[in-house]
Amino acid sequence: MERAAVTEGELGEARSLLADLIAIYSPSGGEGPIVDHLEAWAGAHDLTSRRVPAEIGRDSLVIGACADPLLAIVAHVDTITPTWPGATVPRTEGDVVHGLGAVDDKGGVVACMMAALAFQKAGGHLDDVPAVFAFAVDEETGGSGSRSLAVDLAPRFAIALEGTGLRPGTAECGDLEALVHVSGVSAHGSLELGDNAVHAAARLIAGLPSLGLAQHRHPLLGESRASVNEIATGDGMNVVPDRCTLRLQIKLVPGQDLRETIRLVSEYCAGFNATLQMVEGTVPFELPAGSPLRAVVDRATEEVRGARPEPLGVPAWTDAHNFVDFGGSEAMVFGPGSIDSAHTPAEHIDVTQIAECARIFATLLEPPSIAAITAAPSRPDQPRYRKAEP
Repeated sequence: MERAAVTEGELGEARSLLADLIAIYSPSGGEGPIVDHLEAWAGAHDLTSRRVPAEIGRDSLVIGACADPLLAIVAHVDTITPTWPGATVPRTEGDVVHGLGAVDDKGGVVACMMAALAFQKAGGHLDDVPAVFAFAVDEETGGSGSRSLAVDLAPRFAIALEGTGLRPGTAECGDLEALVHVSGVSAHGSLELGDNAVHAAARLIAGLPSLGLAQHRHPLLGESRASVNEIATGDGMNVVPDRCTLRLQIKLVPGQDLRETIRLVSEYCAGFNATLQMVEGTVPFELPAGSPLRAVVDRATEEVRGARPEPLGVPAWTDAHNFVDFGGSEAMVFGPGSIDSAHTPAEHIDVTQIAECARIFATLLEPPSIAAITAAPSRPDQPRYRKAEP
């Protein structure tokens, strides 16, 4: 399929907008300046915006007037807190922009900004379509920004921006995170007495494959698996430890039941005189087969890039999870760049993909795409929480 290459004007716009956002320090907990910046930008371009408070006392931003949108396209504005100098100094090498947040997720924010302007330039206006762009706070820590957005907007369909290389992330892992407290019996370290909790913990870790998690497998996400990421124990060199705490993480794939997995792991731990303390549990999700969201994104991507994209599995939690869990939405993960360099001093993105993503999103706002998602059957999952009536 023939396609028009992105123009130097689009690339220059992407470079400029992204450099401005990278230069705004916006770690989780400090997103105020970037939300202010985006709000002022929307006002300067005749775009309606409103703030949506999150329970942590910070505001996300919605651009577009529709209160009950069919489609919400969501990018987060926070970054990790950097541990290296010069993180917020943007650096450009040709079409590649370096800096904290370049791909996670300020490149996605720029794609949304450019799409809104391109749609407007083509004679449309975001206020006239049942779609919004939303900019969430707190993605890197608690996810409270997208949680409140999901409750407020409850869109039928949602796209969460992360670096997928402009491939649709149609399935996302769930997660079971827990502390495992292994008990033993203390004794003087020079005596062959007591019951060493560390040794019991080592046997527990070695036996994790016996849980049979690998039987749960997904074609895009692979096998369910358990890993231990932290170990804490001991009172000194000469004391047999009577306790050992492990931080256990289990990757869950679609079709795997969270509660049944918790029960299975609890029973397994009990065999090692250990107890399970839940930290977090999230249910994996998958975009339903035949979803019109997948169809319109694939068509728009093929129109812009010349080929229909292959789907991928998303191995980590994203804001899409909250739209599924709290908004009752069908959701996918999609965006420019690759997360391979995210959260590191080498973080970067090619702005060509930002410009292409903007074109794809602008296409989603056009009448054929809107008609396709409007014709979708009623949602099978209603929003878990409903916003209060005014």
